[in-house]
This record gives sequence, C-alpha cells and structure tokens, in this order.
Amino acid sequence: MSQPQNSELANDSFSFFGPIGMAFYEDGNALDDPDPVKIITSTILGVLMILSIVGNGCTCAVITRDRTMRTPTNCYLFNLAITDLLLALFVPIEIYLIWCPDLYPFGEAGCRVHFLLYDCLCNCSALTICAFTIERYLVVSNPFLRQKLSLKSRVFKILGVIWTISFAFCVPDLFYIDLLEKKKYVYCFVTMADPMKILVGVEQLVFFVIPMTVIFVLYVLIAIKLKSANLKLRSSPVNGKQHRDKAVKMLAAVAASFFFCWSPYCLLRIMVIRSEFNYEDYYNVWRVVNYLCYSSYLCSVINPILYSLMSHKFRQAFKDFLKGRTRSPVDSKKRDSFGPWSRTERTTT
Repeated sequence: MSQPQNSELANDSFSFFGPIGMAFYEDGNALDDPDPVKIITSTILGVLMILSIVGNGCTCAVITRDRTMRTPTNCYLFNLAITDLLLALFVPIEIYLIWCPDLYPFGEAGCRVHFLLYDCLCNCSALTICAFTIERYLVVSNPFLRQKLSLKSRVFKILGVIWTISFAFCVPDLFYIDLLEKKKYVYCFVTMADPMKILVGVEQLVFFVIPMTVIFVLYVLIAIKLKSANLKLRSSPVNGKQHRDKAVKMLAAVAASFFFCWSPYCLLRIMVIRSEFNYEDYYNVWRVVNYLCYSSYLCSVINPILYSLMSHKFRQAFKDFLKGRTRSPVDSKKRDSFGPWSRTERTTT
C-alpha cells in the first residue's frame, strides 16, 4: 500500500475507479457531486444491473436447457452472456464508489483483482462480438462454409484464444496497480508510467479500434450481400424483402450500439495516457467522460436483445423458457426460419 508524499499527489498520471476521487487538493479531499446526481446515477446503474442479470441469465439458461440451442453460434452468445453477467456484478461496487469515492473497501489484493478482471471482461466481450460478426459474414458470403463453421470444437478453440489474449494483455497491469492511502482516505489506482501508457495504447487498438472497424466493415458488406439481387432466399420474394430489411436494421443497430457504448471508455483511456489532459485543468471533462463510461453496462443489457432478435428459433426458445415449456425437436425444426438467415439457422443458431 502506498502512502505518497504531497509531491507525489501532484502526479497527474493516476487513474482511479469511480467517477469521483480523481483529483486531490491541498486538504486531501476530492470534489463531490450533489446527492440528486448520485441518486439518479445509482438508480440507473441499479436498473441496468437487474436488466443485464435477467437478460443474460435467461440467455445462458435457454442455451443450457434446450439441446437444440447448443449450436456453435450460440456458444458465442453464451460466452458473451457470461462476460456481461460478470460485468454486471461490478455495478454495486460502482454505486458504492459514487457515494464513498475516497474509501476503497477491498484492500490491495481486491484493488488488483478489480482492475484485472474488469479489463479482461471488457476485452473478452469486444473480441467475442468481433468473432461472432466474422462468422456471420462468412456464412452469408459463402454458404458452403457453413458445414465447416458448424464444428463446436472450432468455436471452443476460438473462445479459448479470446480469453487467453484478453487475460494476457491485463497481466502487466498488476505491476502498476496499487492502493493509495492518505490520512483516512483510500484509493484504488493505476499509475501511468511510460510502459503502461504504451500497453494501454496497444489495448485500444487490439480491443476497440480494430474490432470496431472490422465489425463496421463486415456489417456493411453483409448488408450489401443481403440486398443483392443475386442472393437467393428460400422464402417468398415478399417475405424475403421484409426479413432482409429487418436484418439490415438489426446489423446497423449492433454496430451503432457497440460504438456508442464503448467509445467513452476508449476516450477515457486515451485521456489517461495523454499527459496534457491533467486532472487540474480538465477536471470537469474527466468527470463527464467517467460518467459516460457507464454506458458499457448498457451494452450488456442490449446484447441479449439484439443478438437474440436475429434468430426466430432463439426468440421462441426464450418464450418457452419463460413459460416453462420444453420444445420437441420437431417443433424446433418447424420454427427454424428467419429470412436471409434461414440457410444457416440449423447449423449456426
């Protein structure tokens, strides 16, 4: 645990958990927010946590409960739901830090695990979405690949690589994470030394810029494929057009939600590694960006909705789960159709 001198508190390269407690003043206190702001923020976060737990919990339950839902693509959905569930468990800590920003409760070990696990889950979620998008593009652009893509062993290997990469990038953080104690105040923080700044910059490329670019480009290509006159649908022309338009809107919503929810977090990390954005001169900007970072929890709520709506089979299984019904394989085949995805639903969703 660190007990820095006053000169050390002038270091503008600290990064803290929570939107408050980032700047120190001569009396050792940090600026606080009015109670109405805290109440509104805490309420929003609480609602997001409940919705995330319910949505992602039901996603995991449906895939685990229904054998017809244990498909390769749903393995990605299951992995994404797990990461979103674990991220939702950070909400109570966020709410605590809103009300008690200057008294981190979990000690030095908890501080290190907090940073490590949070970053690992964020990285894993981004790579999972990217992998899911790439698979969808391959299926749509080349239906002959669907047999090869239907191998669950391949998906498990990809998920294993995703978790390994996500965790590996977070391990160096442990060397720069510490607990700062001054008088009665305790802060969980990470110092931005030059090696750490380089690592954070690389992380932004690997886990945000590159995945977001790939997702955007592939969704545009998928939309073009679905609108192409050369794409042969199994459904009727009228229904095909309706399903095609709906799928394009879904793809646009996925890309927009990913960008909207994770851009503030990316901006925050860029500000952390840029020394010119010191807390003293840009304190209000830091506070606003930190609050906007809560949109990452909104992403964990949106994901089950967006990805589930792309499969009629998944939606029906979700309804059956809520009603306590078990579907037969015959019923599953009858319901297994969703416009332009119908070619691959049996093998990928």
